[in-house]
Amino acid sequence: MKKSKRVVFGIVAILLVTIVLGAPALAKNLSQKIDVAYRDIKIYVDGEIIIPKDATGEIVEPFIYNGTTFLPVRAVSEALGKTVEWDGPTNSVYIGESIPQEITEVTVSSAEELVAALGSNRRILLQEGVYNLTKVSPSYINNPSVALQEIFDGPELVLTGIHNLTIQGVGDNHSEIVIEPRYAFVMNFQGCSNISFDNIKAGHTEGGYCSGGVFSFENSSGIRINNTAMYGCGTYGLGLEHVTDMKVTDSSIYECTYGIMTVYSCADIMFENCVFRDNEGFIMVEVGNTSGFTIDSCEFLRNSCDFSPSPMFSISQSENVEIKNTKFADNVASKLIEQEDIKFDPSNTFENNSFDPK
Repeated sequence: MKKSKRVVFGIVAILLVTIVLGAPALAKNLSQKIDVAYRDIKIYVDGEIIIPKDATGEIVEPFIYNGTTFLPVRAVSEALGKTVEWDGPTNSVYIGESIPQEITEVTVSSAEELVAALGSNRRILLQEGVYNLTKVSPSYINNPSVALQEIFDGPELVLTGIHNLTIQGVGDNHSEIVIEPRYAFVMNFQGCSNISFDNIKAGHTEGGYCSGGVFSFENSSGIRINNTAMYGCGTYGLGLEHVTDMKVTDSSIYECTYGIMTVYSCADIMFENCVFRDNEGFIMVEVGNTSGFTIDSCEFLRNSCDFSPSPMFSISQSENVEIKNTKFADNVASKLIEQEDIKFDPSNTFENNSFDPK
């Protein structure tokens, strides 16, 4: 199997075209019109078909030009477990390990300074305090990858195509990032990689029902969240879609109004030593079309799926799902898991829940 992957990856490298990353096809100093043939070309990796998409989730169709088949490098490379980065200033595509980037470290003490510092290859150190992103004027945004997107009841901070960004609180207590609009995510990441949070608290300023959660990641990879508290009224602590290689450690999600997290079309997602408590709503954890989802040594405490009779977990069309060494106490749900054929590891413990874990 490994040999076949190397062969396929070699072919992809030879047929490299950066249409998915935003560079001109058949990169040249001068543009030219070409005739290409689309023949509903299908891509299989180790016998499994992949649907090639760009960084925004749009399907990108392979094509043939002058007898050569051109494939979308991002979709194929990520199917082979390789990260892909596009460096606009140098017109370069990096597959797998990229050239080390110099990281700029910035210390901030206000929401305006935080927003102004956002960008690739940054380590932002937050002094203790509360950072209300809703109060920030768009004039503080000096990066085309950062935008305040207006939604139903206010602006949402959207970060697109940002790589190598760490946001870290530096005090003894969590530095807190908040927003006021209840229909917005605190931060929404699109097509980003190598994003880290450490010693952060994030949520909404006002409780109630809404449609925005705490952190949203789409078409992103290399996410690390450590020692971070994510709280409601966010509908979910985490909304993940097309995310690969994410690890959340020593963190918590609490008091959200719809559930704990949604995980769709993802790979290699892990939670370790985390606490999920006092959330309410519907299904707490929804996992779909995902390969590699692990919860290890965590706690689920006082969560309630009582808006309608719902299970705590729904896991569909997924593989390599493992929940182990985890405590479930004082939770209310119709049952532990929706799918009868999925069994939990015997290392888990159950105390005073409304459902039968079997």
